[in-house]
Amino acid sequence: MSTFVYYQLYIFLATFYGGVVIGFMYDIYKIYRAILKPNRFIAIIQDILFWIVISGVAVYVLVYSNDGQLRGYSLLGFMVGALIYNLLLSRIVVKAITIVLKTIKEAMYYTYNKMRVTFTRYIKFLIYPWRKVCKIFEPLNIKIKKVRSIPNRIFQEVKKYSRIMIDKK
Repeated sequence: MSTFVYYQLYIFLATFYGGVVIGFMYDIYKIYRAILKPNRFIAIIQDILFWIVISGVAVYVLVYSNDGQLRGYSLLGFMVGALIYNLLLSRIVVKAITIVLKTIKEAMYYTYNKMRVTFTRYIKFLIYPWRKVCKIFEPLNIKIKKVRSIPNRIFQEVKKYSRIMIDKK
């Protein structure tokens, strides 16, 4: 084979690899969308950003491998790479990433629950002496409330009897 054919084979394999990378990025995006479930407007914005990133990857692969020239075998390489990735690796990658994310989620829930229980016990430990002190001083507190209410009761009584006195005249 001539060097020209080797060069075309190199470009085809580079674009094939680019197609595999694009397929992998699509799987990541698909998992991201399944987890977050954005509303319609946000989904449109995310789709546009995804296609901009995918276009950037394709342009990078073309510039790196072929000085940016777009040939039929380059397009064929992208399509075959994405197709082969989708047929052979996509399910495995999605399952593996899903298992990893579920494991991380369970670890976070476990850690959160342990911290919550520990924090609750710590708060109860701190509140227990406060409740005992409040219980000891509760009779005194009741007496203080009664004494504090005396001026208000006097004012109410004066108000009531002053109306009676005014009405008698």
